[in-house]
Amino acid sequence: MKFLTETLTRMVDRTIDGTTHQVPEPYTVRTPKLPMDKDRAALIAVSGLVLALTLVAIVWSTHSIGTLLGGGVGYAAGVVFDVAWLAVLLLEWMARFDPAKREFPRNVGWALALVAAGAIFLEGQLAGGWQMATVGAAVSIVAKVLWWAVFKHIDKDLAPGDAAWVAAEMSKANAKLAIAGARRQAAKAEVTARLELLAAERDLNELSGLDHFRSTADAITAEQDREHEGPSRLREPALNRANTVREQPEPEANIAHLARVELTAGASKQEAVEAILAKVPDAKQTSVEATVRRERNKLDRAAYR
Repeated sequence: MKFLTETLTRMVDRTIDGTTHQVPEPYTVRTPKLPMDKDRAALIAVSGLVLALTLVAIVWSTHSIGTLLGGGVGYAAGVVFDVAWLAVLLLEWMARFDPAKREFPRNVGWALALVAAGAIFLEGQLAGGWQMATVGAAVSIVAKVLWWAVFKHIDKDLAPGDAAWVAAEMSKANAKLAIAGARRQAAKAEVTARLELLAAERDLNELSGLDHFRSTADAITAEQDREHEGPSRLREPALNRANTVREQPEPEANIAHLARVELTAGASKQEAVEAILAKVPDAKQTSVEATVRRERNKLDRAAYR
């Protein structure tokens, strides 16, 4: 038996001046050399030869079918005939552990190869007679037969019990994939639903803010309209008795309007009182303070309505 010498690296402790660190240290090991797998090498060689012959068949069929279709784009269409059954070969190899699933791509591959051979035979008949047509059509058939032989060699035939066990394992794996796919779709749907709800709540909040702003503005406007009605529409105090001198009523409506304007502009209650007294020096300070408090309360109630 032959051995191979390999150099590997391991981490070891190294202490210098009382300080220890992990440092890499190379070392060599001898491992037995595996003998060459002659069966695998032979299979690779055969597959390479068949692939080379298949490329020749593709070139030949492409030229023949492309000529039959008038050249130009017809050559591109001619590639489809052989590439189609070559693509099915990959499906056949992927289903090598499942005879039932493997049978369908194998039959489809034969059907596609026969279609390609028929097209080549027709082009040969038109070009040079049945001899040329037969030989040309046999190129694709030979390539397909060679691939069928290769796949027949690598087919994994299983006993009925083993096949049932493999089928059960595949069913379990497929069930897990199906569950994962369903959960992924459900998660995506949940995310979409939550985003829709968040968007709807945001729109509702914006609409509520607009309604609140409009109601507040309407309330302020209505109150200001009432305050702007003018002194002519204010009820004058009735005389208690004849010859009683009527006192001039204090302009409470104007003070309320001034208080509402100052408070709406952002002034505090004290600032509003000072501003009103500056504009109406004859007004009583206690009356002005009471009016400012009353208007402040009205604005606060309108804001939270």
